[in-house]
Amino acid sequence: MAEARKRWPEEARTHLRAASRELREAMKAMLPEGFWRHLRAARRETLLALRTALDAWLEEEEKTQTGPRPS
Repeated sequence: MAEARKRWPEEARTHLRAASRELREAMKAMLPEGFWRHLRAARRETLLALRTALDAWLEEEEKTQTGPRPS
């Protein structure tokens, strides 16, 4: 990551950050609060779904590792 930063001139990085802030503000102004509320809820549900999948994979991995060992 540090190497990527070195390739971009400081002026370009500053401009990109400012453009990003402006885009965020424009999106906030164009879309109603209900949109953002639902977006946050959807993000949370997505993360919970991923957690469930990871937990299942970890359980399966633990079963595989704790099973009988070949002689």
